[in-house]
Amino acid sequence: MKWLLTLILFISAAGSCDSVEAETLDDWHPTNKRLFYSYAALNTMDVLQTFDLIDCQKHIDCTYWETNSLVGTHPSKGEILLIKSLSMAGTYYLLRSANERERFVALSVINIMMFKTVSSNHSIGLRFHFSF
Repeated sequence: MKWLLTLILFISAAGSCDSVEAETLDDWHPTNKRLFYSYAALNTMDVLQTFDLIDCQKHIDCTYWETNSLVGTHPSKGEILLIKSLSMAGTYYLLRSANERERFVALSVINIMMFKTVSSNHSIGLRFHFSF
């Protein structure tokens, strides 16, 4: 997570040097739009896997804990939703002022990190499911 925050800070600093008006998602290159949507999907999967972890932690025999230092080892679902929502909004806000190349690099790195997280969660048995 520290690397992600550092990356976002660098992008913010680099993007703020330009005198370009901030763009909305509609103005982004199609590749960057797809990368951002992929980030949103991976973020959603991570949230649902974390919800599975939280449900597991209700049982005494659960041996898993959250490793995200922002929420602690036993977070609530509300804390997860808050942190993930703020991270999505913050990422979008910072990427709005970046140029297309910076956006592409940042979103590529973020997607790789998120994919690694979701894959790692899956490999230890965390799943995500939808209940209606």
